[in-house]
Amino acid sequence: MGRRKLTRREFLRGAGAATAWAAGFSRWGIASAAADGVLDNTGLSFGCAAGDVTPTGAIVWLRAERESRVSVRYGKNPQLKEFAATQPISVTRDTDFAAKITLDRLEPATAYFYQAAVEGKKPGPVNRLTTAPRRDDAADVRFAFGGDTRQTYRPFSIMDSIRAMKPDFFVHLGDTIYADLDGRARTLDQYWAKYRTNRGDQPSQNLFSETSLYVIWDDHEVENNYHRLSPLAPVGRKAFFDYWPARQDPKEPDRLYRSVRWGKAVELFILDARQYRDREKATLLGQEQKRWFLDGLASSDAWFKFVATPMPFTSPNADKWGGFPDERNEVLSLIEKKKISGVAFLTADVHYAAVTRVPGSLGLKEIIVGPLAAQWDEKAAGTAKRFEFFKADIFNYGWVKVYGKSVQPYAEVEILGKDNEPLYKTKIEAS
Repeated sequence: MGRRKLTRREFLRGAGAATAWAAGFSRWGIASAAADGVLDNTGLSFGCAAGDVTPTGAIVWLRAERESRVSVRYGKNPQLKEFAATQPISVTRDTDFAAKITLDRLEPATAYFYQAAVEGKKPGPVNRLTTAPRRDDAADVRFAFGGDTRQTYRPFSIMDSIRAMKPDFFVHLGDTIYADLDGRARTLDQYWAKYRTNRGDQPSQNLFSETSLYVIWDDHEVENNYHRLSPLAPVGRKAFFDYWPARQDPKEPDRLYRSVRWGKAVELFILDARQYRDREKATLLGQEQKRWFLDGLASSDAWFKFVATPMPFTSPNADKWGGFPDERNEVLSLIEKKKISGVAFLTADVHYAAVTRVPGSLGLKEIIVGPLAAQWDEKAAGTAKRFEFFKADIFNYGWVKVYGKSVQPYAEVEILGKDNEPLYKTKIEAS
């Protein structure tokens, strides 16, 4: 499918969203990254992005124009009149001049402002993130989730709609690029080029400048339905790590699955459903990740456990969890046996929006969203009995608001359309 031409209405709406976003930033008295020339003489090629935020830390991604020394300034003042700064590090061609810089010793549940600085250049535009609340804090939490951003569908105008909701964070559930479409990537340079194309999308930069990210991959970061032994998997994985603010454990540098707590209310389990799957051993997650996930789910005392899985948990498709029914049943058996409450599955991948009833008597639901910006699955009919809701002809995303301060905590999960029109809403109780 070729590049989709924008209608006049879509163009004007996108321009208006960018203007509104710039106005929003003006309330802090800082320059908008959407403004013309804002990166001139900074030595930076894109705006920054922050990710994997915790109560006391965050990862900041940046990209310089060439080999240079870079650092990050950060503080609580929107104009950064007072700030701390990280130690300068060198960026080289080995990472396509990109860098991930760790901020630590931050305060929980606090808004921080930050900017990248290249030695010898003026500092870059100011961005904003919010740290997670403490584990024992009964805080409200608001976040968005979605997936599937194919580069020929830029501008990803739905990102401005997400930004307008002011989420605490955004979860990208995979297919962040389409490496195998619109020119197939085979080399590291070609994978990098795909990421540069999407990172230059203005609505995405708008969103990334105001909130933080948790990102996982799916198959199109490598190639369609890629096998774990694909020779392209290490190349795609390196490019993914080079271009997203995802933490890397020095002891397990290839690991992408992780969990994060946002106060008493939320624990987010982010699963890697690609690089460990082994059909001979009937596992989607791999033994180590499965053990980590099941142990974490059973021991979590968060009121709500959101399972972020790149492809649908309920789908019968062999490439999804349906190809690994024993492992899916193992997850459901644990939830039933341990009486684990507040579980919901959040997913994307299939290019339609749906809510499905998870098999069994537990009353669990899976919320499927997307695409953010890709072709719709026009062949999907949504007539299967498992569907409670289905829509396959509109760009969309998921919105979660957890009322952690309520006497009886609860969560609302919605599916919103490209202009934030409500498509579906459900309530999840904490017990």
